[in-house]
Amino acid sequence: MRPEPLPMTPTSRRQFLQTAIALGLLRPFGLFAAANPPIAPIADTHSHLGFFSRKLNGGSLKAMMEEAGVTLLAWSIVADARWIRRTSSGIDQWGTPGAPEQAAYFRERLAMARQYLEKDGLAYARGPEDIDAARAGRPCVVIASEGAGFLEEDPALLDKLHADGLRHLQLVHYIHNAIGDFQTRPPQHHGLTVFGERVIAACNRLGILVDLAHCESTVVERALEVSTVPMIWSHSALMPVDYALKNPGRLSRLLRLDLAKKIAAKGGAVGLWALRASVRDSPEGYATELMNMADAIGPEHVMFGTDIEGLGSFGVMDGLSDLRQVADVLRQRGVDDQALGAICFDNYARCLKVAMAARLA
Repeated sequence: MRPEPLPMTPTSRRQFLQTAIALGLLRPFGLFAAANPPIAPIADTHSHLGFFSRKLNGGSLKAMMEEAGVTLLAWSIVADARWIRRTSSGIDQWGTPGAPEQAAYFRERLAMARQYLEKDGLAYARGPEDIDAARAGRPCVVIASEGAGFLEEDPALLDKLHADGLRHLQLVHYIHNAIGDFQTRPPQHHGLTVFGERVIAACNRLGILVDLAHCESTVVERALEVSTVPMIWSHSALMPVDYALKNPGRLSRLLRLDLAKKIAAKGGAVGLWALRASVRDSPEGYATELMNMADAIGPEHVMFGTDIEGLGSFGVMDGLSDLRQVADVLRQRGVDDQALGAICFDNYARCLKVAMAARLA
């Protein structure tokens, strides 16, 4: 028997935005014009910077963020990295973790990330005030997980991970788990499982932002019914029609436009990755695709979600300075200050703050 979903108050996109403005979670468009507008801070909703390269060996992520004006960075630990590999058609599962291997692996990687941040003097987000500080210019990392399969080994682990700093959780990635189906393999559960519903409810309770990236379409549909707060799709690009598993990994990983609109209607946002096939070969191409997405689902629902270092040689961004170039291109093309601020920073910040505020309610 399926448990009753947590209640979701029917809310239109306009009503949600008005409520968010009243709570100080979103700046209304057109109200903050300035003669000399400040350079927009930047948030990246999905980055693996330094996890798969030696860029941070002896280097400072904090210094990189300060130099580029990137003040909020979702630093995503790949929870299933030990059990996946790149193939000619994309990334696929090649091993099956035994209990409690996933949980132990993730906790080890999280401890390493926190040790680095402490040594680097770089703050990581715990509450809404940290997001506000990032908007004011203090670099801040959001500790994130790409994949949540480790939770099936210890359902109580999420509370412990929240205490350790986890604030952004992607439900699925590239290996089968007990939460739901993912885009690049034939379905195993045919949707979001009852356990997956419980995971979303626990994230809502704790104040952890839920990330739907990689989720198969029926999982997205059900998650939007279950969650009491907005969710995001951190990285990929939009497509007008349904994907098919027979397509190459890139095409299977795109987000259907109608699903993007449903995520937006619930107050969430969608991040654009830096895959060459989606954005061509330059900051200009990335900016163009961001503008296309803003036309399709509204500028208050579009974000940077670069997937730096997660795309390998198929990505067009190597570092944080590339994000600043994109912001400069958007401004040069006449994107107004409020839309620029929303795309570059405020949309991800808003979603994080709404998720965090749910814990405080």
